[in-house]
Amino acid sequence: MPSAAKTSSLAPDQMGAWSYLARYRPAIAYGVVMLIATNGFFLGIPVTTGLVVEAIKAADYSRVLPLCLWMAGFALATAITRIISRITIFNAARAAEYDLRSDLFGHLLSLDASYHRQHPTGETMSRITSDVQTVRAMWGAGILNLANTAFAFATVLVMMFRIDPVLTLAAIAPYPLIYVIGQLMGKHIYRGSQAVQAQMGALSARLQEDLGGIAIIKSYTLEPIRRAGFTEASQKVLTTNMSLARTRLLLEPNLRALASAGVIIALWVGGIAVVHKRIAMGDLFEFNGYLARLVWPTLALGWMISLLQRGRGSWSRLETVLRTKSHIVDGAGPPLEARATAPDVVTKDLTITVDNRALLSDINMKLASGSITALVGPTGGGKSTLVDAMLRLVEVPPGTITINGRDVTDLPLASLRGAIGYSPQDAFLFSMSIADNIAMGLGEDRDSDGHDHALDPRVIAAAETAGLRNDLARMPDGLRTIVGERGITLSGGQRQRVALARALVGQPLMLILDDSLSSVDAETERAILANLRETRVGRTVVLVSHRVAAVKDADQILVLDGGRIVERGTHTQLLSTAGVYAGLYQSQLDTDTLRDTGAPP
Repeated sequence: MPSAAKTSSLAPDQMGAWSYLARYRPAIAYGVVMLIATNGFFLGIPVTTGLVVEAIKAADYSRVLPLCLWMAGFALATAITRIISRITIFNAARAAEYDLRSDLFGHLLSLDASYHRQHPTGETMSRITSDVQTVRAMWGAGILNLANTAFAFATVLVMMFRIDPVLTLAAIAPYPLIYVIGQLMGKHIYRGSQAVQAQMGALSARLQEDLGGIAIIKSYTLEPIRRAGFTEASQKVLTTNMSLARTRLLLEPNLRALASAGVIIALWVGGIAVVHKRIAMGDLFEFNGYLARLVWPTLALGWMISLLQRGRGSWSRLETVLRTKSHIVDGAGPPLEARATAPDVVTKDLTITVDNRALLSDINMKLASGSITALVGPTGGGKSTLVDAMLRLVEVPPGTITINGRDVTDLPLASLRGAIGYSPQDAFLFSMSIADNIAMGLGEDRDSDGHDHALDPRVIAAAETAGLRNDLARMPDGLRTIVGERGITLSGGQRQRVALARALVGQPLMLILDDSLSSVDAETERAILANLRETRVGRTVVLVSHRVAAVKDADQILVLDGGRIVERGTHTQLLSTAGVYAGLYQSQLDTDTLRDTGAPP
């Protein structure tokens, strides 16, 4: 089995909306320096504009062309430094987005199954895509506009006060209201953004579920009902989005009106100052150039507030995931020692309780090295839970399960699961070739190693042992056949046998087959079990099955019912007790007889 995924590279107490950008301080600092240069070069444009006006007024035309050339130079320098700052800061935000998405996916892989059962796949997909993109926009455009607005106001206000303090105070009088309105409406945007992302998650979950179960929907003619449900969910997204859009659209016109009010005041008060000779005409042109410089940062402030609030809303959802800890803690001890012989497994008073319900109670068993142990019993008896416990897919109390004398809670998960080949009843295949699916049992991935696994002798041998030879011969591409999403192009029995080959290919010292032949016909099952008996040497095998015929040759058979071991022994011993196992055997024997004679059940 593959090793456990890495968790986030940041400790929980280090997490913050800006923590990922901190890794790219040099790039951010360089981008900010370019922004400072942008604002500095811009100051030359209004200055030269005022000088040109004064030169024209004084009929000193010889100065006009040089001043215009200087103005063009300042404009070009402003454009170049602005482009560099945007590229640098946006690239840093993209890199931080990559880190965040990678850490988030790695952390999701590290969480135990209970988390994924409680959170729909669509919701998780929404967080790792839409929420991450929103946070990246906050990082890139947010930090760019935040720095640009600060530098623009700092530099421009100094130059405006230099011209006329009274005119400056009059022109910027409406600007404090910008902050007040931004804060009030920003809170509504934050709450609205969280609601939108939550609704998008619910919609994605529904879409993923419907597409995954499209065969069931069609077979029961549920298309109109599911479409109506999807339409209703889409309507909720639309309603929530429209509410957020209305709030955002109200923000910009309010800020634009305040900025325009400042321009009107500047023209009125400045015009009076020119008439009374308090400032020159060129100074008024220069002043209006500075004021025009403040219009965009002022308007961008509303958009930036919206962006920051939306980013905060998305980050809070991502932070919830990143701070979630797996209930299964990785063991801190050394890995399992490399041995040529199969491990022995012992459970002692193993009890597992979930939501105050005992799934397993006082399980005591010993799996001798190289033996085959079968787990049988009625549905819900605890067989799969016991298998999950041995794999630590559910947490187990310390000291209740040992492998080669080592407490499994002390073993690194990668070492424990790497020593076990596991084939579940619900065989999950990835949308790749059969060979690539099997090779995952070697800890290899086509996307990372680029190998043609169809030529790997280990893959070929595992496929043969799993009884796939005849099936592959009928497929035009053999092991290179693409199985489609979740293995949809294969039958249930074929999917189970590919999953079985995946468990076998790594030649694990312990093999767990959790009812992994339930979809295989009886003849194929007998052939596979015969193959397994030939390759069982050096392996400890756990075989879970509802079919007594599949387990009768096991070294020991454990019968679980109600989370307890109610019977144990060999096939012959258990038949002689006339207990649960004997009842299962008799009921299956009667069913087989009826099927063979053609009599109605």
